[in-house]
Amino acid sequence: MAFTLSRIDRLYRDYDVTATLRDGGPATIDGADVALLARGTTPTSATTWTAATYAAGVATILLAGPDADPTGALVIPAAGADLWIRVTDTAEVDAEKVERIYVA
Repeated sequence: MAFTLSRIDRLYRDYDVTATLRDGGPATIDGADVALLARGTTPTSATTWTAATYAAGVATILLAGPDADPTGALVIPAAGADLWIRVTDTAEVDAEKVERIYVA
């Protein structure tokens, strides 16, 4: 999945976040974290995560282009980035790339 943002855009994006337990039943998720990574890379122990607004299975994130007001937003670098979402449930951590973001 890919999305293009202009250099001055500030846009909210919603992402469905669901998880299942080992037995296949639905997991209760209390929140989700997001990270922007260089395109084609994956999270490491040094990745900086930011809490997303989360309600009823949807994570909402305010994205900003590199020339937009950065207040309260994840600023996409001019080179673009991959957006990852992480859900943590006790001992388990599940991180998934959800979208590649380009800047036009």
